[in-house]
Amino acid sequence: MSKEIGTLVVVVLKARNLRDKHTIHKQDVYAQATLNKDTKKTRTEVRGGQHPVWDEEIRFPILKDVSNDTRRLEVACYSKEPRQDDLIGEGSVDITITLKTGEFDDWVPLKTVDGGYRGDLFLEMTYYSAAPPLQRRPSKWKPAERLTRP
Repeated sequence: MSKEIGTLVVVVLKARNLRDKHTIHKQDVYAQATLNKDTKKTRTEVRGGQHPVWDEEIRFPILKDVSNDTRRLEVACYSKEPRQDDLIGEGSVDITITLKTGEFDDWVPLKTVDGGYRGDLFLEMTYYSAAPPLQRRPSKWKPAERLTRP
């Protein structure tokens, strides 16, 4: 079993320019995120249409193992339907840089299987390491001498 090195908090904020699956009424939309075969969904935005807003937080454990499954966040938007949900578009984000810098706030383009543009999904990601925070080493100067001028 892999050791957990931290937590990735993903806020699925909103989407824009989604292809509308309906012509008469607005579609009911939800977003889905998958990391390391762990899939989580947002609530369904009823009548969200082409520009739904969720502002939902999803948490994923980050494992020490490095592979495409553990370092690539797969996202998708679906239209909720009575029989079977329709895929609107899907995209992915390499989280390697996010794990180093600690943050990611940007639009992720959504595409179809054949590469056609289907809109964008805005994600805010923050990485929290499980390691203890770095301790500052003690100063070489005595407190009284630290800020004195020579």
